[in-house]
Amino acid sequence: AIAADPAHLAGVDVTLVMSHLACADEPEHPANRAQLEAFKALAARLPKARRSLANSAGVFLGPDFHFDLCRPGIALYGGQPFEGPENPMRAVARLDARVIQIREVPAGAGVGYGWSLVAPGAMRLATIGIGYADGWPRSLSNRLGAYHGGQPLGAAGRVSMDSVILDIGSAALKPGDLVELIGPHQSLGEVAATAGTIPYEILTALGQRFERRYAEGALA
Repeated sequence: AIAADPAHLAGVDVTLVMSHLACADEPEHPANRAQLEAFKALAARLPKARRSLANSAGVFLGPDFHFDLCRPGIALYGGQPFEGPENPMRAVARLDARVIQIREVPAGAGVGYGWSLVAPGAMRLATIGIGYADGWPRSLSNRLGAYHGGQPLGAAGRVSMDSVILDIGSAALKPGDLVELIGPHQSLGEVAATAGTIPYEILTALGQRFERRYAEGALA
């Protein structure tokens, strides 16, 4: 309505027209094309303004959606913004946690809160410094572990507030070592799917206790 009457914009220098796609993560959804046509009609009324419509998923809808500026979000981390074929991007986000302690427990020992795991035999367990207070989903309890040197380490018990326990078997691990939670062996998409959520939630939930390192950049 504002763009329809030039008097409403008197004295206003509009430099950008922007909208956000509601259904871009479903490439065949009819709302994508409908939104595109509505956006083009609006942008035509403000020909001097730059135009921006595509988010990460919108980039993959094709050049018709790109206009002057795209706004990639999760794609910056290599996260796949939609379900379907294999991720066309290389994942660049990685999450590691440090081993705090290693213990051996006998058969019949209860592991973690509620003893949700009772050791079926002698087990070698590692406690790592990450928990749901850091954004690691509690729904991964007894479901998703970690990797060390390409070797899988099983989940053992519930995700606690500040720690997770792993079944490390004979893995060559010691306190202070890092294990991979998100990376080349365990993708962001796999973590999200196992947790029953989407990759966006996994990344945005990660808390401030992590040391963040940026490739070719500074610590933060």
